[in-house]
Amino acid sequence: MNKNGEPRYPALRAIAMILANLTAILSANYIVFFILDHFNPGFSFVVRSEFFLTKYLHVVIPILMLLTALFYLLLYAAGGVKAKRLQKKRLIWILVIDIVLAGTFAMTVNARAFGWVKWLRPKESAPVAIATRVPTAEPTEAPTPEPTAEPTPEQKTAAPGETPAPETPTPEPTEAPTPEPTPIPGLLGDKYKEKFSEGEPVITEPNTSETLADGTVRTLIYTYAGQKSAFELYHYQKGKQEYQIAELYVRDIEKLTTRYENDQGNAKLMSKFVENSPVLIAISSDYFANNANGKGLIIRNGMLIRSNPCKYSDLCVIYRDGTVRCFDCKKDKIDNNEIIADEPYHSFYFGPTLLDADGNAKTTFNSTLVEPNPRSAFGYYEPGHYAFISVLGSYSQIDINNKNTGSGKAAGLTLSELSSICASLGMKAAYNLDGGRSISMYWNNRLFGHNVRVIGDIIALVD
Repeated sequence: MNKNGEPRYPALRAIAMILANLTAILSANYIVFFILDHFNPGFSFVVRSEFFLTKYLHVVIPILMLLTALFYLLLYAAGGVKAKRLQKKRLIWILVIDIVLAGTFAMTVNARAFGWVKWLRPKESAPVAIATRVPTAEPTEAPTPEPTAEPTPEQKTAAPGETPAPETPTPEPTEAPTPEPTPIPGLLGDKYKEKFSEGEPVITEPNTSETLADGTVRTLIYTYAGQKSAFELYHYQKGKQEYQIAELYVRDIEKLTTRYENDQGNAKLMSKFVENSPVLIAISSDYFANNANGKGLIIRNGMLIRSNPCKYSDLCVIYRDGTVRCFDCKKDKIDNNEIIADEPYHSFYFGPTLLDADGNAKTTFNSTLVEPNPRSAFGYYEPGHYAFISVLGSYSQIDINNKNTGSGKAAGLTLSELSSICASLGMKAAYNLDGGRSISMYWNNRLFGHNVRVIGDIIALVD
């Protein structure tokens, strides 16, 4: 018996108390994560990577509640706890204390996951240039000189007193063969040469529309043709849903560039990233600086920024030869050293990958954010032929001059819908990037997207 005259049942009481407190703590965490995700969509992606229980809280919490109730009923039935110990006021105080503890714990997890406290962020090392292979010239053999032909008797000079030999008729001159045109250097060679300009850039705004089989209206709204870079920008609308896809044509992989801030504290709006720069078109990237725990392989513009294990998010690599490969971290064994040895130019650590190895739409993804959402994505057709994708959601939209232009009328696309679109366009690979309020597509001093949340990096096309 204890001082209240109750049987002790210490083990039963300890289990009941642990279950009750754990239920309160996890419930409060769930509420905090829900609020953060509501006001800042995409944050839970990082939290769920760092705090694995979050993904299962909607299942774990009800189970804990049932177990807690069961143990307290057993205690109550056995006389291990009296009714007066379950008074409303006492229970409220217990709940308040647990929620405070839970909230503190949740905010600590978030502060760590997102680097809200600067001294908690791991220090990034200085970017290092990735070595490129120097092509080895094949040894060439010296040509064997042709033997000099002896003059024929007819060609010999006649001696004095001899009749000179008849002259050999001079052959008619033949036309020199027309030289073959020199192949255009670069990733695409002569392919899509009609998309490029041989001189000054050519810009058009056709605004020509067509209705696709599923009822989507596709409008070609802008084209740019330069000597090494070109793109065509299409606006898609189906019902209230809007998105834009830019088809990129690149002869030099260095024209597909990135701009980034290595420190999350220096993040800024898309409008600031492209200010006073030669960027032709750009989309928001993976915001690698927001991953304060320093996970993943991060390469930008041929510079190695981070080479840490890729455990939670999928990886996308763009190589110097223009090829793209996406890695599923749940299925593929990702060896950073092997990737670096193959001369990567960019790598992104976010995802998930949207297509399988055969370019077919996926139905399951390495992500918990599969519901409709504003989205950014990168698509790959072949070396030199890529795509930027920006999907509008229902949040406010801020233009290049930071003026609110209203809100989108639809929630966005699910991952399955985005995957199907990429597959239907014939992409070989596609990769989901940072979404939510971050998404923005910039071109010709205009913005499509939300541009209401600061971002840490962009993928851009220059000429």
